[in-house]
Amino acid sequence: AHPIPALVEKVTNGIDAILEKRVLQEGIDVRSAEAPRSVREALDRYFPQHRDWDVGEARRQQARALQIVASGPRRDTSLLVYDDGVGQAPEDFPNTFLSLLRGNKNDVHFVQGKYNMGGAGAIAFCGDRRFQLVASKRYDGSSPLGFTLLRRHPPELAAAAGKKNTWYEYLVFDGKVAAVEVDELDVGLDGRKFTTGSLLKLYSYRLPEGSRSIISRDLNVSLNEFLFEPALPFLTVDNNERYPDNKAPVTAVYGLKRRLEADGETLEAKFSEVSTTPEFGELGVTVYAFKARSRNQGVKETKQYIQREYFKNDMTVIFSLNGQVHGSFTS
Repeated sequence: AHPIPALVEKVTNGIDAILEKRVLQEGIDVRSAEAPRSVREALDRYFPQHRDWDVGEARRQQARALQIVASGPRRDTSLLVYDDGVGQAPEDFPNTFLSLLRGNKNDVHFVQGKYNMGGAGAIAFCGDRRFQLVASKRYDGSSPLGFTLLRRHPPELAAAAGKKNTWYEYLVFDGKVAAVEVDELDVGLDGRKFTTGSLLKLYSYRLPEGSRSIISRDLNVSLNEFLFEPALPFLTVDNNERYPDNKAPVTAVYGLKRRLEADGETLEAKFSEVSTTPEFGELGVTVYAFKARSRNQGVKETKQYIQREYFKNDMTVIFSLNGQVHGSFTS
């Protein structure tokens, strides 16, 4: 129902793909008992430096493996989501990117995805025609680059065919997903070319008001809010052709938790406890208390700053699992 969490699902799929690649590179079946049993275990095993991602340079180096790149006119922004993950062979697209409700990650314990639906949420926000490009190449180079284009079947053609509802469809040639031999592509990524992994282009993405300007600022703040503690940091990448005066077109997203805990100026206290109830069992609760006045400003200005900087979407109480926000209360 909202374009930001729909975009977050693309990011969490990218994180899953990067973790899966690391497991396969070790020669381990992702569904076996030798594979990590949780996201945290996968991080400890394959990203021992993950506790250092508060350090800007370490964070930036890792974040280049997962990027959201903006292009197009300012008021008609398209987004490219890139991950340096496991990638898919063209013949596997129908059972991965293009499938629904197959539960294809149900027995993989170190990833977020469960229901095989999250990746489909964003297409509803891809302009009037709902166009989305999917391209991917297996991490080991064992297959060519596959690509297809998804769209909503044009409503007027559905009506002409006597159908009352439209539907989604994807492009094939002779019944197969297209494949081309490609070594590398320049798609506007920060600090690298595309070689393997996945590219998802969301055309004319309908970002909400307040997130439509430079994505490395406004969208970045919302992504931090919806991803309280992402397993891996990632980049939002804009460019100086779209915003010539912007001094920081590329910024990292590493979650609201880390942003709050780095703010010694505005934050007054933090404490945690465990709530135990019959309905929920154990529920960990962390509270962040802000100063009434900070940054040499009055109460009203301080409150506005906190709202603008941390709670842009008015998610003052959030419910998070594996770092991803699944629900919230307003203040």
